[in-house]
Amino acid sequence: MKILILTQYFPPEFGAAATRNSEHARFWAEAGHVVEVCTGMPNYPAGVVHEAYRGKWYVREEKDGYVIHRAWIYATPNRAVWRRALASLAFLASGLICGVCKCRRPDVVIASSGPFFVGPLGWLLSVIKRAAFVFEVRDLLPQQAIDVGMIRNPLAIAFLQSIEAFLYRRAKRIVAVAPASAKALADRGFDAAKIVTIENGIRSDFFVSAPRENDIRAQYGWQGRFIAMYIGAHGVSQGLFTLLEAAGRLADLEDVRFVFVGDGADKPRMMEWAKTRGLRNVEFLPLQDKDRMPAFYAAADVCFVPLRKGDYFRINIPSKIFEIMACARPVILGAEGQALEILQQAGGGIPVAPEDPDAFAEAVRRLRADPALARSLGANGRAYVVEHFDRRRKAADYIKAITM
Repeated sequence: MKILILTQYFPPEFGAAATRNSEHARFWAEAGHVVEVCTGMPNYPAGVVHEAYRGKWYVREEKDGYVIHRAWIYATPNRAVWRRALASLAFLASGLICGVCKCRRPDVVIASSGPFFVGPLGWLLSVIKRAAFVFEVRDLLPQQAIDVGMIRNPLAIAFLQSIEAFLYRRAKRIVAVAPASAKALADRGFDAAKIVTIENGIRSDFFVSAPRENDIRAQYGWQGRFIAMYIGAHGVSQGLFTLLEAAGRLADLEDVRFVFVGDGADKPRMMEWAKTRGLRNVEFLPLQDKDRMPAFYAAADVCFVPLRKGDYFRINIPSKIFEIMACARPVILGAEGQALEILQQAGGGIPVAPEDPDAFAEAVRRLRADPALARSLGANGRAYVVEHFDRRRKAADYIKAITM
């Protein structure tokens, strides 16, 4: 099968979308499929194009048996709504030109959304290339943007929802990343027969259980400390100020340190918030290469997976929950719905109410006081994700689902 993947996020960018699409591309190429990826110049989450790609309109790369086409994109920090919309529209335009001029005719076009306008780009290219259109729905847009207050104008909401419905109707297959997302679409009246669920997964040979005392701890002087870590985007969806409040409630525990690794729109405000309140048990680290992620997880005593309150976030499954459990570290999960069900089935951590700093602080105290419980939760989590969320098996299931 000849497959064209459209995605605005791709390595060296980090995050669920970049990891999912790159690993699917790799495994599909290994299985003998012809895979091409059309994406933008890497800039997420800082909104600054990586130095090696600056000033370029098009870059062609080959990796792991597939081809990557990178098109120009309007890069902007993940802040103003209109700037984010402009970035998405810019990729719609540059991706369309790149797809038409540089990509071979595929059998299937997979549009991995969001951002929102990747979906329309996928449909347009599927028509031009006379290929099947597969709409991969990682985020239910525009509903997510509505829930976090990014879009309020009724006319804009109606317009975007009409495009969303058009894409669902035109897609040959709709691929959701969570069962709850698939159910939500079916409940809205879209054809359940063409909706399938392919969850995110992990490479269990990459995210492994490893000793706590490692080079990361030595590099940052964390020996003898209890490290409570968050790795990922510092954006509006995560509600990370809740973790800063929890850190303030644990100032009496001199060995406890809250470590935030990553970047995003809220990071400057978080750093200023912590500084003005004199939080000495908080540390901010820059975005790290993916190859270092297992070592960072290993260096942690506990890892956070927070989300904000809201109906949308009940159907969201943060991919970091799989990575953390694969590294045999206990999770403190501040979320409801689908993510909570997975954690409870795995027995891999402690659930707390979202946006509740007292609950987060108490969970840290509990795991600090009971290392045996922390080890048990970590072991449970790894066993569960290795059995149920292996990425190679998920990639094979994906191919079966989209074979027309």
